[in-house]
Amino acid sequence: MVSCKISIHDISAAIAIIGTVGYHSLVKKIPSTVDPMVSIIGIYLGVLLLGLFLMPFIYSEARIMDSVRQLGWIQAGIAVCILVMELGFILMYRSGWDVSVGNVVTGVFINLALLTIGSLIFHEKLNGLNIFGVFICILGVTMIEFR
Repeated sequence: MVSCKISIHDISAAIAIIGTVGYHSLVKKIPSTVDPMVSIIGIYLGVLLLGLFLMPFIYSEARIMDSVRQLGWIQAGIAVCILVMELGFILMYRSGWDVSVGNVVTGVFINLALLTIGSLIFHEKLNGLNIFGVFICILGVTMIEFR
């Protein structure tokens, strides 16, 4: 009998992939008549309401209150980053980027930046295969941009 164990490690990656694919597919469809900032506010009001609805089913009140007390500058910094990211993608798609190309192009540069941050700040180790993969990504983006 074959045993198939699915870990939170696997599930978390699947959730991130599903969410990102849905995100880009829907951001591309935001009507150009909707102001980008109004759209972002509407999106995060929806996130707030959904989070408030789901939280009692997932966590105890004591755990929620303990977490609220730990909020700080990191959450504020993430909020700024999210606003900038959301605005950037909305403006990219409105200016004509294809969803199939825009995310790949930005993804390579994002991943290069995160590779550098991971290596220099978080001391994550890179090997020759990782570096070779980076060069393949750069080559791939270059090939995408040639028409």
